[in-house]
Amino acid sequence: MYSDNFYEDLITRALRKELLIVNRHLPYKRISLCDLLAMDIPRYVSRDGSVNLVDPRELRYLKELAGDHACKLYIPIVIEYSPSLGEATYIVRDEIAARVLAKMLNIKYDGRTLIIYRPQLYEIRSRLRTTTTTVFIP
Repeated sequence: MYSDNFYEDLITRALRKELLIVNRHLPYKRISLCDLLAMDIPRYVSRDGSVNLVDPRELRYLKELAGDHACKLYIPIVIEYSPSLGEATYIVRDEIAARVLAKMLNIKYDGRTLIIYRPQLYEIRSRLRTTTTTVFIP
């Protein structure tokens, strides 16, 4: 009665909805570091409508790490988890963010995407709890 495409489309739609739920904490719009530093109460809005407060100490630390590129750094820094890369492997695609995180972790950065592993993610998240976020990419 139903074709294989029907079931495939149904599964695809269901997975899309699940990913929206899993990633609802992502920002509606990322804000530049300079704009956040200029706010009385630094914050951004998530896709689910919640307001996320940002720790000013983290912003100052990021400004120090970013140097001349501070106004080109957008917060929150998005760290992707994709199981296809291997367990406990994460990626940062934003070039400025990758450069800043590599400097923080004292690791080599070659100007492309930054690959990090779970221990490094723990270090990043412990220092930058309010200015970083992780996203699940299937």
